[in-house]
Amino acid sequence: MTSSRILRRLAIGAVAIAAVPALAGCWQGQDASTTMQATMNSGNGTQAMLGAMRIENATVVRGDDGTASLIMSVFNQGAEPDTLTSVTINGAPASIAPTGIAPGTFQAFGYGVEGQPPTNVALVTGLDVEASSYVPVTLTFERAGLLDMSVLTVPPVGYYEGLLPVTG
Repeated sequence: MTSSRILRRLAIGAVAIAAVPALAGCWQGQDASTTMQATMNSGNGTQAMLGAMRIENATVVRGDDGTASLIMSVFNQGAEPDTLTSVTINGAPASIAPTGIAPGTFQAFGYGVEGQPPTNVALVTGLDVEASSYVPVTLTFERAGLLDMSVLTVPPVGYYEGLLPVTG
């Protein structure tokens, strides 16, 4: 085999290797559809970040009477404590006591220890939206500030059964 034939094969191989990422779509940039899907809301709850506060699996559980509860976990990834001071669901203030979240810990909202009633309940009445629709939710933290997000509403059945407190 001549050296020109070897060089030609090496050049073809190098071009083929260089073309693989481009042909696979790996360099589509920040606006690629696969990047956008990771930030969209899903049936698994809304995820969000505000400063050191990380919100996981935020979902609004809505009963037939319009009573609704926000369920979520809030992680404090910072070095300072913070407090969730208020919650609004679809513009209506939810009844909730200010809840402190120490650094490196989390608080569950709307969940209870197995067999116990839910804790840290953010409850609103008169929510007039259909299940499976999205509603605006605003969380107000003492240090981190305001976080606006769009949250899925679900009925209190299946996995969400028992997560809507009994009122009355």
